[in-house]
Amino acid sequence: MENRVHTSLGVLIGGVHTYFPKEIIRGISKEAEKEHINIFFFLGMQTKVFLKQVLGEHSNAFYDYQFNTIYDYSQIGGLQGLLINYGTIGTYLKENNVRIFAQRYNDLPSVFLTEKINVANCYSIISDNYQGLYSVVEHLITEHGCKRILFVKGPVGNTDSNERFQGYQDAMKAHDLTVQPQMIAQGDYSEFIDESVEELLDHNPDADAIVFANDEMAYSGCRVCRKRGLQVGKDILLTGFDNGELSRQTDPPLTTVLQDGKAMGELAVRNMMCILNGEEVPFCRYPTKLVVRESCGCMRQNNEQIQSEEDRSEETGRLRHEIIEKQQQFVEFQRKSWLLPMMVRELNECVDDERGFCLRIMDTMKVMGVSSSYLFLLDQPIVYDGESDWTCPENLRLAAHCRNGETFAYSLEERPLVTRERGIAQMTEDGGDHQYMVYLLFSSERQYGLLVCEVPIKDLSFYYVVSLQIGLALHNYELNKIEALHRQQLFQDMERIREQNRELDMKSAYDQLTGLLNLRGFTERTKKICEDGKRRKAHLLYGDLDHLKEINDTWGHAEGNFAIKACADILKSCIRGSDMIARIGGDEFSCLVFSEMDTFDTILKDRIIQACKEFNERSRKPYYVELSVGIQTFELENYEDIQLANISADQILYEAKKNRRKSIKKKNNEL
Repeated sequence: MENRVHTSLGVLIGGVHTYFPKEIIRGISKEAEKEHINIFFFLGMQTKVFLKQVLGEHSNAFYDYQFNTIYDYSQIGGLQGLLINYGTIGTYLKENNVRIFAQRYNDLPSVFLTEKINVANCYSIISDNYQGLYSVVEHLITEHGCKRILFVKGPVGNTDSNERFQGYQDAMKAHDLTVQPQMIAQGDYSEFIDESVEELLDHNPDADAIVFANDEMAYSGCRVCRKRGLQVGKDILLTGFDNGELSRQTDPPLTTVLQDGKAMGELAVRNMMCILNGEEVPFCRYPTKLVVRESCGCMRQNNEQIQSEEDRSEETGRLRHEIIEKQQQFVEFQRKSWLLPMMVRELNECVDDERGFCLRIMDTMKVMGVSSSYLFLLDQPIVYDGESDWTCPENLRLAAHCRNGETFAYSLEERPLVTRERGIAQMTEDGGDHQYMVYLLFSSERQYGLLVCEVPIKDLSFYYVVSLQIGLALHNYELNKIEALHRQQLFQDMERIREQNRELDMKSAYDQLTGLLNLRGFTERTKKICEDGKRRKAHLLYGDLDHLKEINDTWGHAEGNFAIKACADILKSCIRGSDMIARIGGDEFSCLVFSEMDTFDTILKDRIIQACKEFNERSRKPYYVELSVGIQTFELENYEDIQLANISADQILYEAKKNRRKSIKKKNNEL
């Protein structure tokens, strides 16, 4: 296939879970395919009505506001024009003002569907809502003699809704029928307005008919009437607006107004191409048509009568096709229902690196049958509360893609940045024709980026659920990364604390001057030795530096410290490294030595005397460094044995001190 650079259009559209927006999408898709135009549908999805129906008033769709931000990503779409279905967007905006919205996007030529707009570079296509609704009410009055006709409005501030309401009011007025406030109910275009219909019927038990501003709300009306035992088409007449796909399948089939969303979508694409070619495009009010069926009380033979065998055959073929399509959709739904939990499990398994995680997302999309998909991620997640000002982010990057069944993920450093000059359309351009759905990836207040994927229109809602799961997986991955960083930081903190504790232990257990154990360290070590309960022969030495006071008083404390360190070195030279030696006081030392030799105490004492002699011969100090020692030999089994040996060694030391020099000052000839 020859590569070509396509014209790329963006479509901003909400409410895509309902019939009419889907029809618009189908029309845009059909015309774009015909003209080889690439389309990017920026999808606003709302969950509130569904959650309320399932969970009641306590449902929480608080984060639906996130969907309103997806439209801004079209500003970095690299697009040539925008098709905007404002009727499905404005209702959910914080400020429902079509002019402000149009000015936000009119850097590009824009075609607005279901909305009238008078802003530069903006063009409009809208249904003839007024005439369509007027014809419904007039039919009920003139053909069925209805006088008390109730009305369920669409969303507040919606142009379609306002025009349809005006058509209702004017038709009633033209036939001199009074409209009272209790005859009007506020709806939201969803199928889940049962409470509003119940209340409307409670206030109007004598109602002849209810006119709904769209088909979805009319389905709710049929459900409520059946619940009340009212036979639609006999006891009360109901009508809708849209001619939705289910309008023929309701019981009885629904009288409605055809507004051809598919044709309007096709026209929107044609108009945009004319605009891009520099041609003038007029405002268009697209005609509507009354479709009469049994829900308004008309009999089938008077409206949708099948008069010939050919007609019957065509109708039978259509129904057979619908049945086959529904069966296929059911099988497809079952398959995807199995795939979805597998996908969730796959994505939430721990992956060591972000590139691998993004690749896993693309592989998951591939397994689900999506041949082309793109994952765009923000450098850092954006926290958006729905109240503060929102602007399109400037740090969106292409993280991974699946093209023609081949998956690829970029490293963090290599991810291409999305800009207005090189936008989403340029980064997804591969020479082929594509129609991409663009889903926002978020979890609660945190936005992570976009999923751009080529999926069938019938699967829009399913891949919306997939996008939510991917958003949740991204959130979990972010939490795992934070947790890993916290673990690493905790490990480093614990290591630092351990090092500090080791230093504190050293300081608390060792003498800073000599580097020997202090009294605390000596005591703890000896207690640990006694913990094993083994009996062994030991020798406990108590030693004093002779005449430390004389050294301090005569030569100063620096020399006193030198003499103490010299004593420590002398004692260390006389025992093994595995034996314990400590400075337990200012001039006091203690050693614990293990030896089975019977005369070891005498040998140790002689070693110390000889070591002192050798030191003094080479020290060139004006004083002698000498130790008086007392050694007690004993059997060590528990700590109490050492305590008793302490007493004996101390007494022996006391006796030894009596034999020390009277003065440690050297004579001149001894220096």
